[in-house]
Amino acid sequence: MTEEEYRAEWLAGKHQTDYNACRFAEDKVKFARDWAKARMPDVDIDNPKNIVDRINRYKIYDKDPRKPVWADKIAVLGELCDMGLGHIIIPPVLTCRGKLIREDFNSLPDGKYIFKCNHGSGWNMKFEKKPGNDPTYMLGKLEEWCGLDYAYIGGWEWQYHEIVPGVIVQPDMGNILLDWQFWCENGEIEYIQLSRKLGKNYEEYIAFTDGSGTKTDSYIGIRPLRFKLLPREMEVYEKMKPIVKRLASDFKFVRVDLYYIDGRIYFGELTFSPCSGKLALELI
Repeated sequence: MTEEEYRAEWLAGKHQTDYNACRFAEDKVKFARDWAKARMPDVDIDNPKNIVDRINRYKIYDKDPRKPVWADKIAVLGELCDMGLGHIIIPPVLTCRGKLIREDFNSLPDGKYIFKCNHGSGWNMKFEKKPGNDPTYMLGKLEEWCGLDYAYIGGWEWQYHEIVPGVIVQPDMGNILLDWQFWCENGEIEYIQLSRKLGKNYEEYIAFTDGSGTKTDSYIGIRPLRFKLLPREMEVYEKMKPIVKRLASDFKFVRVDLYYIDGRIYFGELTFSPCSGKLALELI
């Protein structure tokens, strides 16, 4: 079925999903505004009063041309090297544009890996390549994701629309990694969030604090266990801070995700509209 035939069926009432509504919307800015308002009635895009309002405004109107490059999990590797930050990259064992074919998979040595699509968020799977482990399901999911445009999933995240889909394969760095997430506006660290993924769809929210690491009067998302960093975490933060400041540079908003593993800092990703902007700011 061609794109036009599919669109004709959509206009006739078939295939009615949020994804297709965004895909075929003639005015995607209006669609994005309506999408946000339907899910967050209190968000104020036109007169933003807090960071959640501003993230949603940036999502729609901030067309910084660097965003598609830094949101691309493959292209970002070159950007980091150009900045002299190649040492924080988790070295990929394979990258490809387009779907990952079985021949490429077969070329990998046995080991534990994480397979990620480069043009979205959450499109990743862990897999151990060893005799007896069948990759058919994983390869099928990667192919399915490569055929989708992540920009249409969360109310028009335009930066993903510019990315050529592909796959990056990195070594599995271990379970229950501590994820350092730095919420930055105009190059300044506004909030620090520490969390651990305990499963595909479950996270433990450990800490949320302001840029000082010692206090906060508000937090985003689920209430964390504490609102300050421990002394050993402050030591890690001081090591990470210069890198975060360089990566945040003069972006209007970006969340910088880093890891600290065996005494080394590693790059996770840059996120320009966390949770597609579907966030809640809570007061303590």
